[in-house]
Amino acid sequence: MPFSRGLHLGLAAAVAIGCRSGSPPSAPAALSDSDLAAIRTADSTFMATVNAGDVDAVVAVFANDAVLLPPNAPAQRGRTAIRTFWGGLLKAHTLKLEVGSDTLEGRGDLAYNVGHYRFTAVPKDKAHPGMADEGKFVGILKKQPDGSWKHAVYMYNSNLAGLR
Repeated sequence: MPFSRGLHLGLAAAVAIGCRSGSPPSAPAALSDSDLAAIRTADSTFMATVNAGDVDAVVAVFANDAVLLPPNAPAQRGRTAIRTFWGGLLKAHTLKLEVGSDTLEGRGDLAYNVGHYRFTAVPKDKAHPGMADEGKFVGILKKQPDGSWKHAVYMYNSNLAGLR
């Protein structure tokens, strides 16, 4: 039975060689200083455009297929839904938003930003009371073909008991 043993050893060697992954894949590059700056710019632009009440500019910081995950509301998928969400909020309120980044990391063309926010919303219809909120957020950003960074997923929620 030397032939059978040789066949088994040959098959085992062929399987082992075929299953080798070769050289390990290289990890995506860490974010460059310019990438980090562009991501910070996307955040400051988001804050400034919300404060200015400019819905077109707010929507522009989101990727075309982005998902916004606001508290106590369904997922807003795509720029049209995100425009409707932010447009309604900005039409009804004057907002003052402050955001701060606590963790900003990523590799290649993906990054995540974990931070905190505070905002006030003053209704344009003075018959309704205003509100204030503070909480935390996580944003997943994707580098676009033009080198800019856009929010692909953005989720936030309140730290205040009544606003969850």
